Amino acid sequence: MNMINPPLRAPVLIWNVLTTTFFWTTTMRMLLKPEISGWGIFNFGGEGLTGDYWLPPLIVLFALLVFYLEGRGKFRSIYHIMIISWNLLITGAVAYGSFQSSTQVSFDTWGVNISMIWLLVPFILFLILTVALVVQETNGKYLIPCYNWSKINWKPLVMALLLFPVAFLFFRLGEGFNWYVKIAVGATIIQWILLTEVLGRPHKGKMKKSTDI
Repeated sequence: MNMINPPLRAPVLIWNVLTTTFFWTTTMRMLLKPEISGWGIFNFGGEGLTGDYWLPPLIVLFALLVFYLEGRGKFRSIYHIMIISWNLLITGAVAYGSFQSSTQVSFDTWGVNISMIWLLVPFILFLILTVALVVQETNGKYLIPCYNWSKINWKPLVMALLLFPVAFLFFRLGEGFNWYVKIAVGATIIQWILLTEVLGRPHKGKMKKSTDI
């Protein structure tokens, strides 16, 4: 009998939500609080609509497409290529940064600054889990979600939209990275989780064997 979901599906998808959250919160800061929207990843960076401002929104669109394809079941090979490519890219970036003595990971909103080498183990672990998930799906032993292309989950979409004025208000009230700004950023993090839910789990749908897709 085919199991409904591969056991690695939930942790891998949660990990990919986490690794793409930064790009959504950065995009929202660029739009709603450009004066504190400075960001940098190796040779890429910017503030507001200057520098490489196109990169965070581009990765946001890429991530939303990954979650959209994951929930539809179709074009499974494209989804597999995209999710493995993303995890290879970020793991490779972390590995490269770990061997640079001065490379730090900073999240100014929360006052966090750590050496990149501390991130290497979890990134490698979840890269392995992602590859293992793809293998699980392609060996024909599991069923995967197969929602209609036109379906989305309206309830979390409405909740995500309602958080826009909340984020805007607290960004406007805040200065620097005080608690108003922290609340605004927290609202955008919740927004991102909801948006991935909107596309990734729209409604109760059909299940298909992975070998049929």
